[in-house]
Amino acid sequence: MFKIGDKVVHPYHGAGMVIDIEEKRFLEESGRYYIIELVACEGIVMVPIDNVQKIGLRRVSETRAISRAMDVLASTPDPLSSDHRERQAYAQEKLKTGDLITVTEVVRNLAWRNQQKGLTMADSKLYQRAQTFLASELALARGIELQEAMEQLQTALNV
Repeated sequence: MFKIGDKVVHPYHGAGMVIDIEEKRFLEESGRYYIIELVACEGIVMVPIDNVQKIGLRRVSETRAISRAMDVLASTPDPLSSDHRERQAYAQEKLKTGDLITVTEVVRNLAWRNQQKGLTMADSKLYQRAQTFLASELALARGIELQEAMEQLQTALNV
């Protein structure tokens, strides 16, 4: 269970901070919700406390995992399919996990593809989404602004 002030990562929305825990009523059902202020956009997300495990809400990664992710960014990329549909399905499936290292691999692989062959519009959107997700967690974990985290990602990728 999280408490107010905890830094968390939502597998779709990225990193944020629990700013409140509220009782809410929707469609004749009531429940307790984490109110999370997101780093990557000016918005909040409400997560039902009863569904935290199902959704995959987790704590922001610690220093060791962040360092490992930065190493992954600089490592050799995995080969991606030349078929854009397969490539996008692969990236979307990986992004759904919300796992730090898995998302980092998507960023690394798409950055490499962008440098070598360019990206389709859909690839570019996935790449931007993955970068923002990763940068939001990096920003919260290191206590820095999102823009600085994005710059650190770009430096690690040598782009």
